[in-house]
Amino acid sequence: MTIASSIRFILCLTLLVIVAAPAMAQSGKVVLNTSATVGGPIVRLGDVASVEVADAAMQTELQQLELMPVPSIDTAAYLTINDIRSILAARGISSSVLEVTGSNRVRMQRGSVTETIQHATVEPKRIPRRTFRGQVQPEPSSEIMTVAHVIRNVRRGEVLRHDDVELRDLTVVRREDSYPTDLSNVIGKEVTRGIAADRPIASEDIREPVIVRRNEVVTVYAYAGNIVVRREMMALTDAGLGELIEVQPIDPTLFGRARQAERFQAQVKGPGEAVVMTGHVTVPTTKPLMPVPQSEIQR
Repeated sequence: MTIASSIRFILCLTLLVIVAAPAMAQSGKVVLNTSATVGGPIVRLGDVASVEVADAAMQTELQQLELMPVPSIDTAAYLTINDIRSILAARGISSSVLEVTGSNRVRMQRGSVTETIQHATVEPKRIPRRTFRGQVQPEPSSEIMTVAHVIRNVRRGEVLRHDDVELRDLTVVRREDSYPTDLSNVIGKEVTRGIAADRPIASEDIREPVIVRRNEVVTVYAYAGNIVVRREMMALTDAGLGELIEVQPIDPTLFGRARQAERFQAQVKGPGEAVVMTGHVTVPTTKPLMPVPQSEIQR
């Protein structure tokens, strides 16, 4: 073999090694589809392409590789083959290791609600609660409680009846008196805000039915031994049985100057009636009062 022939053989062999090296180094390939229907909230590589890798663990990792958020309903989005290559390169996967072939671009659209639920297998990441010093706080303990639920939509101001509520299990973080556990504590109560059907009833959602309303005339009683003082006052707030209500004297000269009026609190004892609580301001008696019945004096 002449020298010239030897040189030509060496050059051909070197060129063959250079050309074949990338193919020899590649461990798999990704074949891009022309279209894809994505059910989950995130578009993954396995949704838009077929991953052909010998290593099963690597194949699963590549299939779960996140590409972009899923497009909204009735909207299509596109990823080109160069976009896939750029995303892989940004994750440290070179085209010399993983070949990307197939369609030049893939059309993606959101799937139905059923498909979205079936494909949404990613668990949300829980961020640990921390104090201002950066210490991790323990997670609050939860438990299953049997509490009152409404079985229909109820509006504010409605009074709950026996056929409106029932007891059901609920997983809650334990808070004292957060949810009534006895139906007798909710039946006959007034709803303070609307509650949707099948929702639990919280303690702040109900109250005693309002029997004294704002701007109504209330008869206020004050007791001192055998002496009973009674006066007609004006209610400034709404209140139910046993609740405190704010009242002020009925005086036309005070209208428009409510801050100058003498105000105090009394406890509602019935429709249009209230009693001055111990320690509160006594009822002023600047006007003559009607005679008090003997039955009330002996009470």
